[in-house]
Amino acid sequence: MLKNYIKIAWRNLWKGRIFNFMNVTGLSVAVACCTLIFLTVYYEFSYDSFHENIDNIYQVYNRSNRPTGVEVSTACPIPLAPAIKADYPFIKYTTRSGNSSAEVRYGGKTIEQDVHFVDPDFFKMFSFSFLKGNEAGALSGLNSVVLTQTSAKAIFGTEDVQNKTITLNMNGQEMPFVVSGVIKDIPDNSSITFHMAVRFEHFTSYKADMDNWNNRSHFLFLQFKDGYDPSKFSQQLKPFVNRYYAESINNLKKDGAKPDVNGNLFSLAVAPFSNNHFATQMGGVEGSEVSKIYPISLMVIGCFILVIACINFINLSVARGFTRAREVGVRKTLGAGKLQLLAQFWTETIMVCLTSTLIGLLLAALLMKPFKAIFRSHIELKMMVEPKQLLGILIIFMVVTAVAGFYPALMMIRYKTVAVLKGTITAGKPGKLRNTLLVVQFALSTLLIICTIITWQQITYLNNKPLGYNKTEVLSIPVTKGQVGTDALHVMRNVLRANNEVVAVSGAYMNMGRGNDGSSMSSILGFEYQGHEVRTNIQRIDYDYLKTLDIKLLEGREFDPERATDSSAVIINESMARQLGGNKLIGTQLPMLDGRPKAEIVGIMKDYNFRSLHEEIAPLSLTMDKDYTINYIFVKVRPGNLVHSYDEIKRTWKKEYPNAEFLASWLNENTERQYLNEKRLSGIFVSGAVLAIVISCIGLLAISIMIVIQRTKEIGIRKVLGANVAGIVLMLSQDFIKLVLLAAVMAFPVAWYLMDHWLQGFAYRIHIQWWVFVAATLLAMILAVITVSFQSIKAALANPVKSLRSE
Repeated sequence: MLKNYIKIAWRNLWKGRIFNFMNVTGLSVAVACCTLIFLTVYYEFSYDSFHENIDNIYQVYNRSNRPTGVEVSTACPIPLAPAIKADYPFIKYTTRSGNSSAEVRYGGKTIEQDVHFVDPDFFKMFSFSFLKGNEAGALSGLNSVVLTQTSAKAIFGTEDVQNKTITLNMNGQEMPFVVSGVIKDIPDNSSITFHMAVRFEHFTSYKADMDNWNNRSHFLFLQFKDGYDPSKFSQQLKPFVNRYYAESINNLKKDGAKPDVNGNLFSLAVAPFSNNHFATQMGGVEGSEVSKIYPISLMVIGCFILVIACINFINLSVARGFTRAREVGVRKTLGAGKLQLLAQFWTETIMVCLTSTLIGLLLAALLMKPFKAIFRSHIELKMMVEPKQLLGILIIFMVVTAVAGFYPALMMIRYKTVAVLKGTITAGKPGKLRNTLLVVQFALSTLLIICTIITWQQITYLNNKPLGYNKTEVLSIPVTKGQVGTDALHVMRNVLRANNEVVAVSGAYMNMGRGNDGSSMSSILGFEYQGHEVRTNIQRIDYDYLKTLDIKLLEGREFDPERATDSSAVIINESMARQLGGNKLIGTQLPMLDGRPKAEIVGIMKDYNFRSLHEEIAPLSLTMDKDYTINYIFVKVRPGNLVHSYDEIKRTWKKEYPNAEFLASWLNENTERQYLNEKRLSGIFVSGAVLAIVISCIGLLAISIMIVIQRTKEIGIRKVLGANVAGIVLMLSQDFIKLVLLAAVMAFPVAWYLMDHWLQGFAYRIHIQWWVFVAATLLAMILAVITVSFQSIKAALANPVKSLRSE
């Protein structure tokens, strides 16, 4: 029986090969896209899931109810970890987490590696697999170091690494470390990444800030003992906060801050580490965090494409169903029951869906590489070794087969035998289901078109908005950790003086945007001024900083190398000036650092966007304070030949520092990297919109074919009575235009709500304009008319004699 069903199904599929080719094409593309999309979504949600204790690890964060609003931060002071573990016995493990890089030297070899500063509990909390050593004794010694597999190979080659001594150069200081363990390379879906781990006692500011509760510089993670309820922890921390953060609380009271609903001006709380990858509001852990909106958008678009493909399949099957009505009537006359007919038609559906799924998987494999490059993904298609992937593909296959095959099969087995054999079968007025499916298709397509236009507008706005500094002709060069930043700046400044293409050279503690080194940092300082707490971002700079970046000075002067007192002076921006009162501030002394000379304001500069446009311009103070290192060298060049200037500067750098990597980038490249997630979203929408429109047009073509088949005799009669081609095309198209307009109207409020919510994440954003909705509607209508016109014109041009003899 099954063999007979398959044989008949194959004959019918071959007979209607044009229709089935359209079916297979649409479904194959949909399956390929959904496979790639759902693998990406799964990957994003799998972050950190390899840690065995993931459900019991939490990250500490603080909330400050400031007069300007709630401020949330994951930065913690150095004495917090030992104090909190000593006071709360239900905490099983704690570890601080800080990052830097260092030059590693061994046997005449020098390489740069990322260093992770942690406490001994780190490897007991997080499940990193040890190849040598174990988590219990990995960091038992103060100068122990744990390497990743790749790092160990890069340093030692094929040598046995256990108990070998290497030298780390961090911030110009060399120290010996003994290798106590080697772990497997960290998975790509890990929020925490590093090349080597050392004890937190080697963290840059550890000794200076051992008892300082005001300088917050790292992350803190806790693991609770089994059975403890973490939701109670914030409330239990109140006495602890009142004891150790009394100064912060008093400053908030002075500023007139109002407590939250729990009566807290300042509080500590914990967030589950399992959600760290999406913790954008708290800054995540390692800068690997992304907004949940991106994987969710991917998943929604994947479902859209799958739904549209299923609708397309249904419409194509229904369109062909009218041509097979007599076949059903004959088979019913010969004794075929409804279940047998249902089995026959579903066999055909299964064969089409199975073929489409296999072709779709092949397409997904072929498109995997470019997809990974576009969306910065690390997905792999491994169904044979990943049961979850195989299960996902089977679910997609079964859902498509069930959804797409049920209605066409049900429609055909319900034909009345006598009416079919007499040739009087009609579809009557266009079915509600068919029109509903068409409206859904084009509503989804119009929604994606609108989202695509708005995301493109916002990204264009971000890229073109003036930031208040020169981002085109300024090159940013990261200083490697084996070098002393001020020395490297001095060398480059002297050497590049002879280069006629170089206009100015300066240096800074923080980069502008995100450079090739991937680092993005900030430093915020709080102090009391005239009875109120003042908070400002601190940027250590060197001479000629404003000149190098073309930042406008409004009052006062720049730092002068001839004035020794400028080492304790500051230049502030307009936002900082407003916070201080705003009038006649030049010469004002600010108590910015305890136990040091007050900082004199020597200049006020125009506000510039030193952070991404997701945030408003915050108060900023430029200083020459030597406690902050020079991490970046900025070189301004003349316009006209940027490529040649880059090559010359690179040649100079490699000559002076042959062992140091040259990771320079133009500032406009740095600022663009801040919006990679937005570009990803734009790429998602563009790809989804194009595919949705193409598949929708295939479905619309199927409906137009069905309509023409039903109205063949009517078209012939109209032509005999004098109707022209244009009139017939308009008659056949107007119903579709009405449906597309209805679909657009349904898509408008959803698109506006989604994109308005997305735009709220930017301090600087476009306003959604009415013409975007009109343009999307016109585009959908034009595509619909063009698609329908192919079949309508063909029918209108047909010989009316043949149309009238069609039965």
